Amino acid sequence: MIHPTPLDDHESNTATDDKLDATHLEAGHEHTTVFDAKDLAGEDDDAARALEGQELEGTEAEVKALRRRMDSILVPLMALGVGMLLVDKTAIGSAATLTLQSDLHLVGAQYSWAISIYFFGLLLGTYPANLLCQKFHTGRVVGCAYLAWGSVMLCTMAVTDYRGLYIVRFFLGLFESANNPAFVLITARFWTPKEQPLRYALWALGNVILPIPFLVIFYALGTVSPHPLPPWKWIFCLLGSLTIVVGIVILIVLPDSPSNWRFFTPRQRAIAVARIARAQTGIKSHVLKPYQIKEAVLDPKIWICAFMFMCQQPAPTIVNNFSGIIIKGYGFTGLESLLLQIPSWIVPCVAMPLVGCLTTFVPALQNRKSLVIVVVSLISLISEVMLYVYPPVPGANKAIPLAFISLLSIDQAIYPLINTLVGQNSGGATKRQTAVAMVWSIYCISNIAVPQSFKASQSPRYQDGVIVTISAQATLVLLALGYYVLCNAENRRREKEMEEQGLTTQEDKARILAGLADETDKRNPLFRYLP
Repeated sequence: MIHPTPLDDHESNTATDDKLDATHLEAGHEHTTVFDAKDLAGEDDDAARALEGQELEGTEAEVKALRRRMDSILVPLMALGVGMLLVDKTAIGSAATLTLQSDLHLVGAQYSWAISIYFFGLLLGTYPANLLCQKFHTGRVVGCAYLAWGSVMLCTMAVTDYRGLYIVRFFLGLFESANNPAFVLITARFWTPKEQPLRYALWALGNVILPIPFLVIFYALGTVSPHPLPPWKWIFCLLGSLTIVVGIVILIVLPDSPSNWRFFTPRQRAIAVARIARAQTGIKSHVLKPYQIKEAVLDPKIWICAFMFMCQQPAPTIVNNFSGIIIKGYGFTGLESLLLQIPSWIVPCVAMPLVGCLTTFVPALQNRKSLVIVVVSLISLISEVMLYVYPPVPGANKAIPLAFISLLSIDQAIYPLINTLVGQNSGGATKRQTAVAMVWSIYCISNIAVPQSFKASQSPRYQDGVIVTISAQATLVLLALGYYVLCNAENRRREKEMEEQGLTTQEDKARILAGLADETDKRNPLFRYLP
């Protein structure tokens, strides 16, 4: 039985984590606590076994070495992985600025459906992929998925009409469904809540950094003679081959949990498990718990995160799939449009790490990520309004709309923040797995619907699509404010309840045992939400 008392900081458990770090990370701390076999009685989890016979306290040097290892291996690998995913799924936009549409004889809404059908595959695969990541080794599941969708990218070279394009786009989405949810779960398993925002931002940078060199490469491919293959086919040949190589690396390196990662020593595994257990968010459980699924489905906070993702996605839809066509509408050639998309990727390259650093290192913002989402959303909203006011018309003023098309992409800095909220505020392995699946399912539905508002008859202005984007961005502001209010109200309620019952949380071992119990945030009185 765990006996908690109120935490000193009623808004989150961050203050408690800091206090524990200060107490338990001092080298030579004289009061060490060791896990014995009796502490683990009844436990069959890898995370619990990793602690057996180990001291709970890690020295400051040990924890710094642990973070360096994770940051130097996992963050770059996930950035490369998510970057390849983004480049692969949006390669159709670059191919469309070349000769893909004419070569495949795409007419009417066929191009928009080619974009949307990818998300049907993603939607179908999201929950099964999450179950596979829970039941089996996460890194191996994701690595096999990369090998499969790399092969699909190569098959795109053989497409001759819209039917073939629909098929490869569907299977591309199906196999890519394991990637981002797995990275969210791995981040939540390896880093403490205080450390997570920056790590989410750093690996999400792959989404905006990798497209830049590839746009230059696509430009070079566009200048190649169309024999023996048209330039757009070379794009899919290159990306498919590289994706298979990345898949092999992920298969070997990407972990399942800190309790069994091959790049950790036994001592590092124990320290990594204890750090996350203290945070009460859980490590990993292979046991599927139906009550946690039910709790996730009934949790309004998870639904708010899901709908925030839904409202965040229209802006990246413009940047990823239609910006080249819109820019071309101002009177530029297809090759010039490829290069003029680069500023749209540079903006989030700056915004993502900036937002990650602010929400990690500025104490006033650590528990106000929702408010940061509001600020970034408002900037993107202004840019979307300006895009509507200055539509693409040949000969019109180009500088102002091009600047706002670039600034519109700041919305992508919201992506890692929502991932952080989902990962930090869902306790229990099955509940978090379900929460990620729910959020990504709504993400898929949004990306199925939004491209249909970009009607071919309105190209290149796409006024209906821009209006949908403006409406969604405004709704996102309201949802983020509501999330902040809801989480803080629940934290205050818990503090008051614990104070009335006189419960305590001061014992470190009890806190770690609670963290290993794989209990949900709703049932764990020590859990505090980080809005």
